[in-house]
Amino acid sequence: MIPEVVQSRSTPPASRCVLLPGRGFTLVELLVVMAVIALLLGILMPALGKARRTAKLAVCKSHLGQLGLGIVVYADQHQEYIPRGPACTGPFDFSCADIATNQLWIGAENEDHPNQPTGLGLLLKNFTPEARIYFCPADDTNNLEEELPRIGSERSAYGSYTYRQLDQLPPIGRWGVLSRLGSNLVGDVDVPVEALAFDTNCLGPGGPLRHTNHNAEKVNVLFRDRSVRTFSNKAGTFSILPEAFESPLGIFARLDQILINADYGYRHDPDIAPQLDDEP
Repeated sequence: MIPEVVQSRSTPPASRCVLLPGRGFTLVELLVVMAVIALLLGILMPALGKARRTAKLAVCKSHLGQLGLGIVVYADQHQEYIPRGPACTGPFDFSCADIATNQLWIGAENEDHPNQPTGLGLLLKNFTPEARIYFCPADDTNNLEEELPRIGSERSAYGSYTYRQLDQLPPIGRWGVLSRLGSNLVGDVDVPVEALAFDTNCLGPGGPLRHTNHNAEKVNVLFRDRSVRTFSNKAGTFSILPEAFESPLGIFARLDQILINADYGYRHDPDIAPQLDDEP
């Protein structure tokens, strides 16, 4: 007779998971843990925010670089002429070739130049067709969502980058030939034309008159040699300042000065660029 093996009730089967009694966290320990987590979040969140801003600045820089390539290819196929909008019909024609602009498409509301591309928008069809690169990821006006669907419609569309077109060019460069844009004499300072496009920072009173990229603190500038550089804008060097909106002429004058600042920044500090006489 084989003796029966009796398993002790105090010994659990090998397949049974036994939870040994343990001590829980006290209220003080939980509070300490929560305080440590809050401290870590306080340290990490600013670093994460800075990392996001840096990443957006880099993507924006890449966008301008691709647009610079599009401008060069366009000029190569158009006898070196840079893209520009239609000829001006009057002194306050904001959609014409003589004014720096972030407009991409002229809608039907403009009776002089309805339903046609302008500025950088001329690159959309054949040269830089990816529409997203016309918009900065740090554009605070939701232009990508609001403006992108308007391209090709009855409504005007605007991107994130101000493009020079034929604005603030000397007589030798007035035709917009990429290799012969010339220099502006500002006072007794010779300032070669170098800048083609940059982040739009328009500090108007609100609505469509206010538009900033990177919270107007940083600006990427595309130069004629396709290089893109980042500058501080804490002094408002690249911004259309609030006082410029007192008259349309004030806006034009401020745009001209920003272009001089950007040109000067190619070789020097843009914050100390020479000032135009008509700067308000």
